[in-house]
Amino acid sequence: MSAQDPIKVYDARWEEHEFDDDQVRRLFEAAFAYGRELNADTAVLARDGRLAAGHVLELAAEAAVRMGLRTYLCAEPIGTPHGYFLTHHVSLQHPRTIGAMITASHNPRPYIGAKFVMPGMQAVGLNCGPMGGLARVREHYHAAERPAPAAGGCLKLIDLTREFIEFSIGQSGLCPGELSGLRVVVDGMHGSAGPEMVLALQQAGAEVEPLRIVPDGRFPTGSPNPTSRGKMDAAVRLAAETGCRAVVGLDGDGDRLVLGDGRGILSAGFAAVAVLEACGLGRAAKPRPVLYDPKVSPPALAQWRRLNAVPILFRNGHSQIKDYMRRLDALAAAEESGHYYHRITLGDLTAWYENSILTTLLFAASIRRDPGLMDRLWALQNRVLSTGEFNCQFADDDTRDRALAELIRQLSAQGAGTVRATDDGIDLEGTVVSRGVRLAGDEAVLEPGWYSGYLRIATNEKAVARSYFSAADPAVLEAVQEQVRRTWLSNFGGRVVE
Repeated sequence: MSAQDPIKVYDARWEEHEFDDDQVRRLFEAAFAYGRELNADTAVLARDGRLAAGHVLELAAEAAVRMGLRTYLCAEPIGTPHGYFLTHHVSLQHPRTIGAMITASHNPRPYIGAKFVMPGMQAVGLNCGPMGGLARVREHYHAAERPAPAAGGCLKLIDLTREFIEFSIGQSGLCPGELSGLRVVVDGMHGSAGPEMVLALQQAGAEVEPLRIVPDGRFPTGSPNPTSRGKMDAAVRLAAETGCRAVVGLDGDGDRLVLGDGRGILSAGFAAVAVLEACGLGRAAKPRPVLYDPKVSPPALAQWRRLNAVPILFRNGHSQIKDYMRRLDALAAAEESGHYYHRITLGDLTAWYENSILTTLLFAASIRRDPGLMDRLWALQNRVLSTGEFNCQFADDDTRDRALAELIRQLSAQGAGTVRATDDGIDLEGTVVSRGVRLAGDEAVLEPGWYSGYLRIATNEKAVARSYFSAADPAVLEAVQEQVRRTWLSNFGGRVVE
């Protein structure tokens, strides 16, 4: 067996040519063997619209049935939040259910992968989850003997699209038709979640202007990442031309989301203000933990505090964030990468995961009920500029690590402070870099020339480093970004990637 495997920090991810069918089949056998150690007897399998996803789904289904699992298969392409809902729904009848979603999220077309959920709707990642999560899957993958087959496996088809949309609308607190009069642009990026988003908004009463709404695994307009620079320009322009009050952009599998209007795209930190308002937070409400990643700007966090949210810094990492939300019983979480997470109860089972339809409906409900909200959010965001996520690929991992360390050294020498762990000692898996930033109560105390940023290694792409900075002064932001470019591109030979 090769020393290589497709397991990454949050999920499994690989390029189509890297692993043959037997190696992919072995990945799912390893995941199901891990599930059986957790007494799993049922599997829910689904996929997005990537060209390779259908074949990988078939391999996963074969492995699940071979290993004796009662297997529910959703054959049509859906979004990852929809896949989580399927697993949540089946878990009510079969509590020992595991889920696998075949997707490569926002990655370029050649990538494919899988996201896993274990019994009790527990998200798992590398060293995250029962028995080490994907670390235990990796052990099974490299074991000398393959997991033994078991009797009793069967395959059942499942389609809960209507139920998923109705549930999401119900969770938002909206009644069918309540968004009447609200016009929304939805850019599906040719991913699998666009159609279900349009259906949900229309059922809630909104009028939708769709873009790139037909799933197409070739991704003819490039990687399906709405947070990449320029990707939402057409949607924003259409909203401005047609008078639509909201813009929604989705990634390839619909768990990455951007929100805005004809003026542009709001950062997740400021868009979350509208989402949290619709969740019922406010001064009269009980304070609730809400997680944020290191890229959320300090002024946005001050607005969260005014809503009686308790902002808690945590590292990037979808599985890790959901696991930490479970531990804190957090209400929600937001990452500037466009991931929003919710505390979701279905029947008697509560779980923490993305539901982009729910996020969008909460956002839409707030701006529908408060016509001046977007003006206030833009007034706040216009005081904060950001670089967006800048991704750079190097010749190898060693060059990437040296380039990252050199940039941090330079910024520290210029007076920036660095943070590498949460208040309770959890590694942020990256470095928060800031200068002139201090939080005091509900206010962000920002000195002239302040900036805040986050630097980290990409977990799912080879030899890639990521940077993200925000500041109020455009000259400060430009100087920092130029320093990143000079160090990474000129000094270390990196190249810009999506």
